[in-house]
Amino acid sequence: MALNTDQKLYIAVGVLAVMGGALYFQNKKQKEEAVTYSAEGRSAELPKLDYNDEAIKKIDKIVINTPAGDAGKASEVTLEKKGEEWAITKPVSAKANDSNVKSLVDNLKTLKVSESIDPSKDGYAKYGVSDDKSVHAVFYKGKDTAADFYFGDGGTRGQMTRIAGRDGVWAIKGYSSYLYSRELKDWRDRTLLKFDDAKAKSVDIKNENGEFVFTRDGDKWNGKFKKAKTPAAKEIERFDPEKVKDLLRAYKALSADNFADGKSSADTGLDKPSATLTIVLEDGAKKVLELGKTAEGSNKWAKVSDFNEIVSIGSWNADWVTAELSKFQKPDDKKKDGGAAAAAPEPAPSMPMMPAMPDEH
Repeated sequence: MALNTDQKLYIAVGVLAVMGGALYFQNKKQKEEAVTYSAEGRSAELPKLDYNDEAIKKIDKIVINTPAGDAGKASEVTLEKKGEEWAITKPVSAKANDSNVKSLVDNLKTLKVSESIDPSKDGYAKYGVSDDKSVHAVFYKGKDTAADFYFGDGGTRGQMTRIAGRDGVWAIKGYSSYLYSRELKDWRDRTLLKFDDAKAKSVDIKNENGEFVFTRDGDKWNGKFKKAKTPAAKEIERFDPEKVKDLLRAYKALSADNFADGKSSADTGLDKPSATLTIVLEDGAKKVLELGKTAEGSNKWAKVSDFNEIVSIGSWNADWVTAELSKFQKPDDKKKDGGAAAAAPEPAPSMPMMPAMPDEH
């Protein structure tokens, strides 16, 4: 049976609709496939790093391996949480600097993978993320691994990073190298003394020059000094009480510059201290510091009553304990001005008057 014109038109429209639908779904599929190769698609495939406050609270151990380099030989530091505080358990056993460890853990929240640099293992050495070139940081929560990174070269694209369990090199944003590559001494708590200087009631110094005794009466400081091998102390002439306050300010929050790991008391001169400082507080607590030989630079080896290790302290702090008498005296105005005689010299003697000559006229 022959089709009329209207029937042919309907059939044509139907064919076009079917073809149009097929073309739509084909284009849609092509777009979906294309997006997997676009920046958007690549971003969707990047590793997700999600370390929120709740996650990082569970971290209780950190192991950081640093490769050998200009700063020295390769090292490994292990930090472990003991209750609410952090401690170093390797290579030494010591209290850790809680603030520095907290900054490291908090840095996990800022890390974000921004780009895939090389999908294979071939680029590990090139980008500095191989075992022998990278800073390897592992974070634990109990027996489980919370994060495991190998940090390599840095650059404008981000920090080159290898993530344990995934092949390839990734660029990470938010990484701060100084948080991971600290020296051992900077992982340690370096606080030696901490007290309220307004609560000090006496200060005693013994050194090769003699013995200083400073006592506080209300708001007023008094000072006495006894030379070595003399029987009794005497009031310090031109005593400057502000110098005692300066000394207390130098010691009220004293920190170690370094640690004498492996050195003995004899090595550091603390088997026979050259000087001793004793500060007594109002509640009777004593803060005692002993000085030994010269350490690195102009620093001095020291031992402090509140700290069970030998450390070095800066020369500015140590100089108070090795001071001579003049350090606690006001300037001698007479010497400063050249003496009273120099300030007001005697007038030259006057010439005797000549007798008047007689008038010859």
